[in-house]
Amino acid sequence: MIPPYPSPSFTILHTESSLGWGGQERRIMAEAAAMRRRGHQLLLACDTRSQLYPRAHKDGFTILPLSFGGWHNLTAFLALRRFLQTRRVDILNTHSSLDSWVGMLAWRTLRNRPRLVRTRHLSTPVHGNWPTRRLYHAPQAIITTGEHTREQLANRLGVPRDRIFSIPTGISLEEFAPREPDPELRRLLEIPADALIIGSVAVLRSWKGHVFLLEALKELRREGLPAYLVVVGEGPYRVIIEEKVAELNLAPWVRLTGYQEEVAPWLALMDAVVLASYANEGVPQALLQALAMEKPVVGTDVGGIPEVVLPGKTGLLTPPRDSRALAKALRCLLTDPEYGRRLGRQGRQLAMENFSLEQMAQAVEQVYQIVVNEQ
Repeated sequence: MIPPYPSPSFTILHTESSLGWGGQERRIMAEAAAMRRRGHQLLLACDTRSQLYPRAHKDGFTILPLSFGGWHNLTAFLALRRFLQTRRVDILNTHSSLDSWVGMLAWRTLRNRPRLVRTRHLSTPVHGNWPTRRLYHAPQAIITTGEHTREQLANRLGVPRDRIFSIPTGISLEEFAPREPDPELRRLLEIPADALIIGSVAVLRSWKGHVFLLEALKELRREGLPAYLVVVGEGPYRVIIEEKVAELNLAPWVRLTGYQEEVAPWLALMDAVVLASYANEGVPQALLQALAMEKPVVGTDVGGIPEVVLPGKTGLLTPPRDSRALAKALRCLLTDPEYGRRLGRQGRQLAMENFSLEQMAQAVEQVYQIVVNEQ
């Protein structure tokens, strides 16, 4: 058993080149905060134009400001190398492809190197070429957010399995606890009290499958089910979604809320939560949050989703890009609320047993201890 505040503590530098704010960036912030609570020193190197930068600053983390892309990569390389030369860093943990390349090259030029760890968040297929193999074989450890991605890296790139550790993102079981829906929020959305609410929480990207979810809603409405769809999130695919809503004449029953900093009140409104992705998923935080709130969920058989949506136990699985299957699964949950409640209770139990923030932090800490203790 690892003590909650091990001594000595590690100094950990996370790098992230992404400019956006989604599951990956949220994972970095949640992990950094959880590790800091366990007594470690956390540093972040991120792009000054990113959404991560002001959030990390607000939360009191020491930040190395960098800029990535094109010739900026050279200055990022030099700044990161200088930082690693002058600061005692035990673990260099990279995340996106670009900062992983910059981080690995800076790391290789050092005489006294920290331990190098790469976190792979998505299940997007990786190239099997030599440069990609080098990028994944250099670190002492790879952390993935699910077993699907772990197997992919082992099978496609030949990374030894004992150097790949599957650690799904943890969630706050206090923040995402079951709660009563807020009637004022429903009123603001102009959704009738007797309507059923299907919900989706995700960045609006093509591969999140919102188009198929809209087609499923159309089928349910055609059958006379009083269902509304609440889409929480923002992103580049919003215009396409709006066009699809108009094409299907669904405007009266669809609510696009935009980005919401706190999603728990929105999840509380939902009678069923759906993630209709057809690519790239690790173990999605939105589904874990919904499970923790005892919500019945529908997910697609993609990436790490089947690791938490266990058919008939914690939710229902459908094939990707299949609006009819989505409609069938939603119909099952919405017309049998007791079945949905049973799935929700079992989902909460799964989240409590396997997906807390502290369980994630302890697992990451174990990986760091392994690589630091290696000769």
